[in-house]
Amino acid sequence: MQSFARGGRDLWHGSRRQFPCSLPLPLCLGLLLLQPSFGQVNHIEAAARLLSEGRTSQSESEARLALKTPATRALALSLLGTIRLQQGKYPESIDYLNRALAMNPNLVGARTTLGEAYVLHGNPDAATTAFREALKRDPTNVNARFDWARLESSRRNFAKSLELAGPILSPLGETEEGLLLLAADYAALGKKDELSLLTAKWERLSGASDNASMDFAGLLANQGLTAQAAEILQKTDGMVAAHPSTPSALRLAQAYLALGNLERAQSNALLALSINSGCAACYLTAAQIAERQGLSEKALSYLVQAKKLEPDNPEVLFEFGRVCLLRNLLEDAMPALEKAVELQPDHDQYVYVLASANVGKGNLPKAAALIGGLVKKHPRDPILNYAMGAVYYLQSNYSEAENSLKQSLAIQPDQIAASYYLALTYDALREDDKALGLLRDALSKHPDHAPSLLELGTILSRQGQYAEAEQDLKRAVSLDPGSPGAHYRLGVVLGKLGRTAEAEQEFAQSRRVHEEKESQSHLHMRLLLPE
Repeated sequence: MQSFARGGRDLWHGSRRQFPCSLPLPLCLGLLLLQPSFGQVNHIEAAARLLSEGRTSQSESEARLALKTPATRALALSLLGTIRLQQGKYPESIDYLNRALAMNPNLVGARTTLGEAYVLHGNPDAATTAFREALKRDPTNVNARFDWARLESSRRNFAKSLELAGPILSPLGETEEGLLLLAADYAALGKKDELSLLTAKWERLSGASDNASMDFAGLLANQGLTAQAAEILQKTDGMVAAHPSTPSALRLAQAYLALGNLERAQSNALLALSINSGCAACYLTAAQIAERQGLSEKALSYLVQAKKLEPDNPEVLFEFGRVCLLRNLLEDAMPALEKAVELQPDHDQYVYVLASANVGKGNLPKAAALIGGLVKKHPRDPILNYAMGAVYYLQSNYSEAENSLKQSLAIQPDQIAASYYLALTYDALREDDKALGLLRDALSKHPDHAPSLLELGTILSRQGQYAEAEQDLKRAVSLDPGSPGAHYRLGVVLGKLGRTAEAEQEFAQSRRVHEEKESQSHLHMRLLLPE
């Protein structure tokens, strides 16, 4: 399922764009080059007109008649290749177009269409060759240049894409596909000023589709240009309300979710569901909205419905498992997360959350194996090194924990979670000075991190520094009154200071909180997830 927050769609599957030429793509330049007599081009012109009207079978009949005349045979083959491309028969399209080019290598339009056929058939290298050859023969060809640019953008070569698009910025700025290409490149390269300037051009477009507008707004939103994105969505909102459909309402719900407008997101998600109650993607989006609203139980109910509709959808399974995990429903979370990872084993987020679930279940060797695999893939990722160190600590493997946590902090020094676990590691090794130094430094930057305050107070108490420990532990209790450990440690310190009645109150509170508290495995799971 596609998320609005990621911004942009696959431009190759959008509406077929036409730039300067009014005939189907392979024919424009070819007709000018061959210049046969009127009688010879009659079948070609009829085929082109019929294809533009969507009358494919009649168009093919005319093209086959044109095959009988040597002067129009190459054009007829090119046209048949275009027809097969529109039908999604890519190998046949490629065969026809190559035969056309073998007869007449100067059919630039045919080379451009051949490149598109190669892209859709999954051969980007051959497509690049076709586009390059087309531009070698006609450097001014807008279609070839655009297709090559969007191919490079789809391969994440955004700078190359912009370089190719440079000579045709003006015509690109007059079509929704062109503007989406430029917006995707600018957004990927962090060119916010250039991206912002495209907004005025987008607003001048006549008849931009709802989906394209939401794609464009998504790219703006992802770069923090929320005001411009919201303005575009407001116009789209009215069109969707006037002509509602499940796809358009769903896309709009995802768009508003990305902008943080949860009220509008929810109303459109419910509109989508009212039109089609069997829409798993709609339930998934409604769940994401409910979770953002702090309603995890409601989110879970939506995800149950989505899972019933699409039990093998990895995104639905992952979201279901993740929300179950957050609610400490580990028995429900585990099979869903395991299946999501089985379906998409290279999805790093799925693997990471499954590892967290294994920590919650106490299966630390499995968690270590999962996170270890991620660290091998991304050795410079600070969160993964932190997670690896946290699991090592929970396994009492303090030497490896220290190495991983130090590596995490070397990459990203201001992490509170890695500093906290490294302090726990030093505490376990009874290297109090190192632990205290880390905790004090971390709290100078993150003064409201209750677990660090609790750990600092614990070490100070052990050293007999009860007055200072009391202050840190009281602050830990005020920040996290549901922590049984904070109440207990504060009670110990108050007892050492001779304030027995106050100490008993803290011990009693610790017992009450402990009875209400979820399992210790849930505490470990919660700590493992990044801040």
